[in-house]
Amino acid sequence: VVLNPPVTPISFWPATATPAYPSTPDKKAVELGLKFSSSVAGSVTGVRFYKGPKNTGTHIGHLWSATGTLLATVTFTGETASGWQQANFSPAVSINANTVYVISYFAPNGGYSANLRYAWSGLNAAPLSVSGSSPGTYAYGATSGFPTKTQSAANFWVDVVFQP
Repeated sequence: VVLNPPVTPISFWPATATPAYPSTPDKKAVELGLKFSSSVAGSVTGVRFYKGPKNTGTHIGHLWSATGTLLATVTFTGETASGWQQANFSPAVSINANTVYVISYFAPNGGYSANLRYAWSGLNAAPLSVSGSSPGTYAYGATSGFPTKTQSAANFWVDVVFQP
């Protein structure tokens, strides 16, 4: 009998990664995202984000198609005051290989984490890859919305949990 070992989920950043600015002074409600793709088909099982101490309120995670179709939503529960937070989609969402998606979360009170001019080309998490030279996206609004704007190759510390 041959048993297949469990496959470890893949994300862009390890638990030890931290942003230059854990909490920005921006207090406006905003959806923050990351454009990504995978070279193999699989499932998006969850969404992660780095939370600084000023990023308060109820956070909601989303998975979108590249054109803005909402594919999954999850509310974060049991968050810590700061550090990496994760929420899992139920059920997980199957994605196609070599297709761009956007993983995001809604920060109702701003205070999100950020790095400007992030060195995206140095980020490697095969089979995952970021899409474009400025894959960090955002959209301001009182409620969640598809994040399409970019600024200065910003990294908003949003991450996908992927199972090949």
